[in-house]
Amino acid sequence: MSGIGRADHRSAIGPTPEFSLFGAYTPTACDGTQYQVRNQEDWSFEVRLASKGDQRLRWLAGLYYLNIEREVGVNTGIDRGFGILPTLFTTDARNPTEQLVHDEFNTDVYAVFGQLAYDVTDTIEASVALRYDREERDVDNLVPVTATTQYIDTCTFSGDPIPGLDPINPGLCATGSIPSQSEEFDELQPKFALTWDATESLTAYATAGVGFKSGGFNNQGSAATIDLFINEPLLGPGGPFEGEFAPVNIEDTFDEETSWSYEAGIKSQWLDDRLRAELAVYHVDVDDMQFFEFVVGGFGLLRVVSNIDEVDIDGVEFSLNYAATDWLSLYAGANFNDTEIKKNEARPDSVGNESPYTPDNTWNAGASVQFPMSADYDFVGAVDVSGVGETWFHVIQKNDRPSIFSLSFPLEAANYTVAQRDAYSVVNLRAGVSADRWSLVGFIDNAMDESYLQEVIPAPEFGGSFIHPGSERRVGVEATLKF
Repeated sequence: MSGIGRADHRSAIGPTPEFSLFGAYTPTACDGTQYQVRNQEDWSFEVRLASKGDQRLRWLAGLYYLNIEREVGVNTGIDRGFGILPTLFTTDARNPTEQLVHDEFNTDVYAVFGQLAYDVTDTIEASVALRYDREERDVDNLVPVTATTQYIDTCTFSGDPIPGLDPINPGLCATGSIPSQSEEFDELQPKFALTWDATESLTAYATAGVGFKSGGFNNQGSAATIDLFINEPLLGPGGPFEGEFAPVNIEDTFDEETSWSYEAGIKSQWLDDRLRAELAVYHVDVDDMQFFEFVVGGFGLLRVVSNIDEVDIDGVEFSLNYAATDWLSLYAGANFNDTEIKKNEARPDSVGNESPYTPDNTWNAGASVQFPMSADYDFVGAVDVSGVGETWFHVIQKNDRPSIFSLSFPLEAANYTVAQRDAYSVVNLRAGVSADRWSLVGFIDNAMDESYLQEVIPAPEFGGSFIHPGSERRVGVEATLKF
């Protein structure tokens, strides 16, 4: 692929695709469509053997197998006002496909695992667990190698597409084909635990272990697409952000994720076991954390997984449960996290930011009652208040990044604080009557009608986010009958 000069991509968004920054799809050029397909079939098998639980040395062993067959495809097409064709590739003049990623993925997972637990003394238990995972992953590209575009210059972003010559997937530009790929990922995962019953009411424990998540494949041609539409015209030689921002380094293959986690804590019972308290502290070192994101550009929208090289997570959590009376129970708990991205070659300017999808804190508190109204009926009720702290959903956070959809010239960078969800809290209420064989309970979920976001899916190059609002106030009645 060749670099593009400043004059090429600084052309104003014109009335024709040839002079448009976005290729064929702009507010002033023509309408674009996107059609997506995701089909998946899987089956699994597991067998376990275990010793009796009342002996000093206890053991467990098992085998596991999983097969996944998945087809994923995303296209962009032209809407000429004759309806949208529900197919990934077509040359039909009503809605021809202009860009396409389309792959078939196959995964075989094999695992063997075992655990030994030994009572060192009457109060001390030591255990060790070992698991070995091996995953074989294949991807076959289904994009027709002869398929071409009409409006999108997929190989140079010069703004001068050659109808019938530019391939429909930028991954085809270099060699004219996207070969099948196979990768194997495996990991030996030990876990160690030590438990000490210090007294009848106090237990201390410590654990350390390895976690593993297999690597895999993005849609083939994703890396070439992002290079073509983002890295070269915006960040490359002659681009408006040359030297100001690091490139977006997405690969068609992403690495496995591994972690070492360490935890220590105590569990205690007080007041004749009516009060239970737990406290734990933990630290997690994550290597190649897998991060799912949307990348948006003139090509439409891509779902990709990238790796965050190093992430540290430190946290503390506690919980309290108190049986205040025979009919009243109280509870409270909280979790606090301190996270940091230590290294990220995919987006180097994100180093120092917080780990995505990890709230600063979570907490809940509440009470439940089950009070006898008669010999046959109980009044039941509950109030629960829970909260979630500020949460980042992208590695790009308070940073400025170039937006390919900026409508100002020269192009300006956008601040992506939109990748953050504000803290929120929700109150849920329940009240009703219960008997041995039936119950009738009314509920109010989100009683204060709090407005909050359930999920945020940022698209930083778009300068915005796809949001999933949380549930509004919901009032209802639940009836149960036991036969």
